[in-house]
Amino acid sequence: MSVSTESAQVPTVFDETQVQLSRVYSEAILNAAQAKGVLAQVVEEVQGIGGIFSQNPSFLRGLSSSTIDQADALIIKSFSGRVHDLVLNLLRVLSARGRMDLFPALTDRLTTDSDKLLGRCRVSVTVASKLSDEQHDSLVKQLQDRIGLVPQINYVVDPSLIGGLVIRIGDQQFDSSIRSRLAQLRNNLLQGKIHEIQSRRDQLHTSA
Repeated sequence: MSVSTESAQVPTVFDETQVQLSRVYSEAILNAAQAKGVLAQVVEEVQGIGGIFSQNPSFLRGLSSSTIDQADALIIKSFSGRVHDLVLNLLRVLSARGRMDLFPALTDRLTTDSDKLLGRCRVSVTVASKLSDEQHDSLVKQLQDRIGLVPQINYVVDPSLIGGLVIRIGDQQFDSSIRSRLAQLRNNLLQGKIHEIQSRRDQLHTSA
């Protein structure tokens, strides 16, 4: 990727949605990063910058509202030497084309697109309380052995689970929480009670 004054003057595809544009930019930088053998580094740095913009939205708004030259100078000052040239050029291209507002959507898209290339899998784990390092490492190993990919775990703490955990991978969910077990136990007891009542009714009906 390179920055040219022409790209700043000629309108790009403004009629496309952010989703479509983020896919285009994501594919371009991932292909370039893979070709240079720096895929994991580039993905991590883009995610890091996405985090910076998320925590400091005024920074992103400032880049979006500044003139092209001002924004370019600020990008170079802030990120040159701190990120790979591919990431720096991505920022400069987006700025030159007036598309810095695209960066949050691009970060999300790039994260999703890179998972398969890096052999990763996003996993949501709900726990009753924060896991220890040992418990986390054990869970990572179990998941990796089961799915054959490196799990990227996002934890959610929900004390109402009481204990155990709920794992969601894509549209699949595995619930081993104590809350779920108690609910199942209550259901089993209820079903057993209903069956017992029905059996007694049948006996009364038969004896009558």
